[in-house]
Amino acid sequence: MVILVTKVTLVARNVDETLYRRFKAEAVKRGLNVSQALEDSMRLWLARNRNPVNTEAEKNNLFYNSVRSQLVKKYAGKYVVIAGGKLVGTCNSIKEVKSILDKVPEARHAIVTRPGVDKREEFEWWGGSLEL
Repeated sequence: MVILVTKVTLVARNVDETLYRRFKAEAVKRGLNVSQALEDSMRLWLARNRNPVNTEAEKNNLFYNSVRSQLVKKYAGKYVVIAGGKLVGTCNSIKEVKSILDKVPEARHAIVTRPGVDKREEFEWWGGSLEL
């Protein structure tokens, strides 16, 4: 088995100058050039961050799955809006959904469902893209 390693030229903008100088000095002390030290740093960072990113979609789905049966009992037939990993509102019509989501401007993902009525489908909320 042959593994081909390709090298790239890297340009990094807006790097803190003091941090870079300290990083470079430490690399030189250890007999490395900046490229070698940076590769070691990237490997270490990747190994430390192997856990999946806890995205807003994951938070919303975890919350939805944990309260789904309660939503059916309490809000059957109503529109339920979940964003930011929590219930942000309920309403009687789809036209009201946009006004609820407008109150959560940081929401990039939302679950809008009618418990007991809707089948599960996923769409992205692009802030203001809901056409009625």
